[in-house]
Amino acid sequence: MAEGCCTYRTGLGGLFRHSSPMSIEVGKWGRDKRALMIHADGNLFNNPTLKCVADMMLARGYEIDFRYPRSEAPMPEVDGLHYLPFGARLWRLKTILFNRLAVFPLAICTVLLEKLFLYRKYDLIIAVDRLGLIEAAALSALTGTPYILISFEIMFASETSNRVKRIERKASRNLALWVIQDEERAACLQAENELDPKKRMLVPLASLGMGTQAGQRLRDDLGIPKDKKVAILMGSIADWAMAKEVIISALAWPNDWVLIIHDRYGLTEQRLSGLMDQLQPALGRNIYISHAAADAVDDMSRILGGVDAGLAFYKPVYIGPYLGKNLVHLGLASGKISTCLRYGVPVVTNEIGLYAQKIRSFQLGDVVATPEQIGQCLSAFKPETYGRNAQVFFSRELDFGLYAEMLWARMEVARTGHDLSAGSKQT
Repeated sequence: MAEGCCTYRTGLGGLFRHSSPMSIEVGKWGRDKRALMIHADGNLFNNPTLKCVADMMLARGYEIDFRYPRSEAPMPEVDGLHYLPFGARLWRLKTILFNRLAVFPLAICTVLLEKLFLYRKYDLIIAVDRLGLIEAAALSALTGTPYILISFEIMFASETSNRVKRIERKASRNLALWVIQDEERAACLQAENELDPKKRMLVPLASLGMGTQAGQRLRDDLGIPKDKKVAILMGSIADWAMAKEVIISALAWPNDWVLIIHDRYGLTEQRLSGLMDQLQPALGRNIYISHAAADAVDDMSRILGGVDAGLAFYKPVYIGPYLGKNLVHLGLASGKISTCLRYGVPVVTNEIGLYAQKIRSFQLGDVVATPEQIGQCLSAFKPETYGRNAQVFFSRELDFGLYAEMLWARMEVARTGHDLSAGSKQT
């Protein structure tokens, strides 16, 4: 990709000035502010919005300490970004205290030790989802540091309990700002966490700027013939993503279509261990397995180059606090869909609410009832027309650059307590 992993075009008023991949030119701001970002998933470089926020802060003078549990997610070196991984035992203790006992004073006790021996003095704390929020609120209670919430997952009391939810509501009381993707999810989170609507901001889950095609393409590396059209199943290979149903459907697709299966961390074959025997006859013919892994979600040109359709299916499975109503109310919280649209790759999805409506209304692809209907859908698919529409839609509604300046202003208000951008409106 022309921009590199962290290098963006500067067509947004110089919002981000990146000099080389994984380095950030600080410019006139200098590194005069420090932030703590706390994220229980740890996938900073696989989350479009989160990576954009980190890039924006680094480019505008912040140093960031990133607190997270170790995972399979890539953690490349970036100027100004410092990794603070939780130890395995401490992380297990926190999940018990925060999710089972759910007593806020106990949360403060655990954070007190981190404050004394690990955390530095911060100008702003960025909490990501429930565990980040509780940790941030506890640290703020000890230090007075303002904190904001960026929400990607919503836990509903009806799927857990009021006791488990109570600590999250308490942690939400002093939020200076909360960020979520759309009106539907905002209404859910506001009700569940008893949030102040005046402190919210809507930012769809998406990267900055249009994606550009690179010379090297995954489809070529896999040896896919040039006369074949390609659909890709990427991201999480899981039951809630209907991965098995989508993959099995490919065995009956039209002959001019093939499927690439791409796990987001490059662990595709391991994720498919229970299906490999069934897929064996189709491998290298109409199903191809990718072991590639992008360093960052905004560098997907090699993966998506020459792809004609992205497959994005969601199904509530109700086996965890984020796999039920959180998926029913998906809204614009699909990084998989926004990333496809960013590269002009149209999407085939199921009835998932808001994104299904958008795909129909703006002709960004097609909507089917079940994965079994994908083959029939592809027979009449229009990649060129849908792809052009996808790019227009992304640039007008999803692009992080549409929201960046207002988000920065709101974050500065949160940090300083003063409105530094008179006249800006809330969204």
